[in-house]
Amino acid sequence: MTPSAANRRGMLALSFSMALYTVNDTCVKLVARELPFGEVIFLRGVLSVLFLLIALSVTGQLRGLSKSCSTPVLWRSLFDALGTIAFIAALVRMNFAELAAVVLTSPLILTALAALTLGARVGWRRWSAIAVGLIGTLFIVKPSAQAFDVWALVGLSAAFFSAGRDLATRSIHTGISTLSVSFYGAVAVTLAGAALGLTETWAMPTASQWLGITIAAAFLGIGAYFAVLAFREVDIPTVAPFRYTLLFWTALSGYLVFGEVPDRWSFVGAGLIALGGLYALHREAVRHREISARSIPPA
Repeated sequence: MTPSAANRRGMLALSFSMALYTVNDTCVKLVARELPFGEVIFLRGVLSVLFLLIALSVTGQLRGLSKSCSTPVLWRSLFDALGTIAFIAALVRMNFAELAAVVLTSPLILTALAALTLGARVGWRRWSAIAVGLIGTLFIVKPSAQAFDVWALVGLSAAFFSAGRDLATRSIHTGISTLSVSFYGAVAVTLAGAALGLTETWAMPTASQWLGITIAAAFLGIGAYFAVLAFREVDIPTVAPFRYTLLFWTALSGYLVFGEVPDRWSFVGAGLIALGGLYALHREAVRHREISARSIPPA
């Protein structure tokens, strides 16, 4: 496959992945308004674990699964579980598109964490992009006594946990398969849902609720597959901006399914977050080109 064809495949795969994630989140939001969200996390997690066990068995990776349980995998799984709890807690109570915008600060937070913990080199332009994105979250959080949205802060914590998960992912040995990593993450999320159940009163789901949970689990798994496929053998700075198609899909679902329309300040905040993220990706691409140019020996 040529580089341009791989990039086109990556753009389509990532956009499709964001649409699938939106279907998952829509189903979870619908069901979690009627059932305790810990129960929803647990039941969806059980189905996800079963789907992943089948995939591991079919691909012949089940036998070596225990060898994949490394420290970085466990850290990633912990961050995944905490992020899922925070995200779904906010999802039930927040405007869908506003929450998506807040969570999309995660790549900016990841850049900052990489600089602070791993010594990654981040110039003033990317620090400025991070600042712009975080300022955008203030327009959504609305830190005033009249309009303060505490659940937006919960959504922001989900973005921090997501960044921590991605940072831990960078430390996972390349010999550990994506399916194995996904399996341990799903187990951690399921256990987190079970732990929440100790503080909740669970009820037997209706047929329609079971359908919603099953669709959510299936679309979450398929979305994760396409998210991984999107970044295989591609130019990451070219493909990564299509992550922001999530804003379109969540705004569409929020309007059509829940009748939600973000206020004007939330639109401004979402725009600043997208602008900061896209500019950070642009600067990353420029940096990689400069490094590549320096590494080419003179003729």
